[in-house]
Parts: sequence; C-alpha cells; structure tokens
Amino acid sequence: MAKYKAVILGGGPSGHSAAVRISQSGGKVALVERDFIGGICTNWGCTPSKSMIESAKIARTVADSGKYGISVGKFSIDFPGVAKRRKAVVEQTRQFVTDLLKKNQVDIFQGEGEIISAHELVVLGGKLDADGKTMHYDGDEVKLETENIIIATGSNPLIPGFIDPSDASVVSSNRLISINKLPDSLVIIGGGVIGVEFATIFSNLGSKVTIIEFLDRMLAQMDEDVSTEITRLMRENGVEVLTAHKCTGVKDGVIHAENMRTGEDVRIKAPMTLVAIGREAVLNEKMYQHIGLDYTKKGINVDQCQRTNVPGIWAVGDATGRSILAHVGIQQGIVAAENIIMHKKDKLREMDYSVIPAVIYSLPEIVGVGQVPDDLSSVQIVKVPFAVNLRAGIEDYTDGFIKMWLKDNLVLAAQAVGHNVSEIMQEVANMIALKTDIRQVSEIIHAHPTYAEHIRSTLDYALGKVVDFYLPSS
Repeated sequence: MAKYKAVILGGGPSGHSAAVRISQSGGKVALVERDFIGGICTNWGCTPSKSMIESAKIARTVADSGKYGISVGKFSIDFPGVAKRRKAVVEQTRQFVTDLLKKNQVDIFQGEGEIISAHELVVLGGKLDADGKTMHYDGDEVKLETENIIIATGSNPLIPGFIDPSDASVVSSNRLISINKLPDSLVIIGGGVIGVEFATIFSNLGSKVTIIEFLDRMLAQMDEDVSTEITRLMRENGVEVLTAHKCTGVKDGVIHAENMRTGEDVRIKAPMTLVAIGREAVLNEKMYQHIGLDYTKKGINVDQCQRTNVPGIWAVGDATGRSILAHVGIQQGIVAAENIIMHKKDKLREMDYSVIPAVIYSLPEIVGVGQVPDDLSSVQIVKVPFAVNLRAGIEDYTDGFIKMWLKDNLVLAAQAVGHNVSEIMQEVANMIALKTDIRQVSEIIHAHPTYAEHIRSTLDYALGKVVDFYLPSS
C-alpha cells in the first residue's frame, strides 16, 4: 500500500490547492474525486456561471451599441451557442486543473473515498460514462495509507422541505447552469448572491425573470444603499423583484407566494423555478460518527488551523460550513497544507476571516470587503458615485458608487456597485488587511483615466482634498 503525506477527499479549489501546496514541499499526495476534477466551482459554479455572465455582458453591450454610435440592427441570441461555449470553458478549466495536479505528481483516484481511520482510506473505484455525466462504480477497492487526511467534499444546493425536488419545473443552480435551452420565463426563489447572478444571466439572454425574496430587500447582507441600487437597475432591465414575499409552494410550473405586507396570495406561472436560498455542506454522517469526527448540520467543526477534533484529519472548503466562496476554500486548503508541512504545533498558520472580498457578478458588479461596524458614532462614511469618474463617463458605465467606512484614517470596510468593481477593490482589501493609512495611498500616483483611480478619488474626498470632482453636497 502507498504511503502518503496526505490524502485529500475532493478535487475542488480547496482540495486541489492543498494537494499542490503539499506536493511543492516534497510531500507525496493523493487526491480522491468521485465526480469531475475541479469540484463545484469548475463544473457547476464559478466557471460555467461566469462564462454565461460573459455572454450576458455581450448581449447587453450589443443591445446598447446604438449609444456608442454603432448600429447593428436586429440581432439574436443563440442560446445553444452560449451553452456550447460554457461547456468548452468548463472542460478547458477542468483539464487545466487535472494537468496542474499531474504536473505536481499528485496521484488521482477516481471513485468514492471512505475514511476507515485517521490514517487509512478505502477508494471504491469508478468510471465515468462516455458522455462524462454518470459515475459507475466497478467494485474494485484501493486501500491508501496516509499520515493526514483532508476532507474537501464541498456542498450541495439547499432545497427547503416544502418544495418537491422531483418536480420537473424545479431546478437547482447545478441543473440550471447545465441547460441547453433558454426558458421563456424563470422564477428565482431567493434574492441573495446566487439568485441575483442567475437573474443577471437569464434576463440579459432573453428570459422573463422574477425574483421572490422573503426579506424586505435583496442582498440583505450588503449595505442598504447597495441593495437599493442593484434592485433599481435590475428592475430597469426588466427583472420583476418581489421583496417581502414568502414562497409557499411550487407545483407543475405554478409558484405560490404570500405578500408578507398585505397577505395577498400571488400566483406565477413559469416553466422553470430556481431554488436559490443557499448551499449546504456535503456530510457523510455515518462515516464521521465511525471515526468520531465532530460536526454539525452546518459542516465539519475545525479550528483556525483547519484541524478537526481527530488528530491527522483536517477539513477545508464548503465542507466546514464557514464559507462557500472559492477563494476562502483555496486559502483554507493552503493553510491546512502548510500546517501539515510544518507539523509544528507552536507555529501553525491560522485562517484570518476578517478581510474577505465578496463579489456578486451582476451587471453592474457588486463587491464588499471588511466589516461594517455596528457602532458608527466615530466612523466617517463617504459615498462617491461612479458618475464623477472620467473613465466611467467615457465608457458610459456611470451607474453605481463606492462607499467606505473609515476611522482614524483607516478603512474599516468598503462596498461598491459598478462596472468591473471586482477588479479594483483588492487595493482596498490590502489596505484593510495591512492597516494602511489612507493618506499614504492617497499620495500614490494612480493612472488616469482608470476605474482604479476612483479608489484614490474616494480617499481624497474623505480627506477633504479631492481635486478631480465635486459633489452637490460638498
């Protein structure tokens, strides 16, 4: 039997990052994946959804081309073509991750892994169908011996008990991201991150989209100004947003919802209903109980070093229930890997969850980073619209704003709605993490005209020395 430094259950971002990092330091690693290499992110999450969002962006740009002096006349959306490109991007990304693992000499076992003890696993080998969709297990078992086990088994879409998942009109995000025919209309239950992104995709590709949100506003985890702005923009783009509505049932393409303000029963017909209320960790409770692993319904319990209560067993990614963000899972995988490599209890690396950029890939994008304080008594709040940014004006992407919470010339948190804000907010994340005085960044030359200089402009505005714009209130 092979002896490994670590065996990893799950080939998603957190699992494959841990495998590569351990291998880089000379450790022999095996990775067990029961489905496709790349996990949820590559196959049913980040990669296919952002591929379709790119198609939605192009559709929006073509539709708006007249304002740039470009006339394209009538155009049509080839949804099977969108699906074909999506499939190609997924397969390319999956192959890239596979090649990365092989380049780092990670042994890949395709099959279902079962942990026998902290140092032994059994893999029930399997093969994918020719169409690459279904796994068949042939009964062959492989036993693996290892010093460490990292559980990176991911998550599944959460379906509430009052919805019958066998109803043909009900789809999860996993299924919706794989369809090849555009639905005429789509109802989305849940106005969170997943719901907003899918509303962005399908409304711009031609579906009539309705969002049903139980709370008083969409994206309730974001600042109210952000929520209000994206709701306004989505409604202008034809999305019907029903806030304070409770979905009470879905059957055969008929969705029932109760208006929480009036008590009115709302009925909507749609060939597809996406349930987008969140995701839940994949838990193998029988196996965990066998090995004495602590867990809750939310996920596997880990400390800040990614250790479980069982020595030698670690957990990372969605399986821990800490976050479903791929970049958090990647960091968890790296932290676990480096702690396995160092193997020194007094110098283990710990996770820091205080500065996590969170992006919503709507049109325009939304991003938030840092912690908005509960006590705002001594906090300076500044909000600067993108309309004052020259690059945004030139390209006609003037919707949205940047909002910052500051104290003692330090950024505590920032949120933004705007064109490609995901690409400019890392500077702010770094400032928060490094506790950088905003006066230092304000004095750094930023290229002009760029969206990135809007960060400097916002800092200058907070310092009372902005020179490139004015606001009516200033």
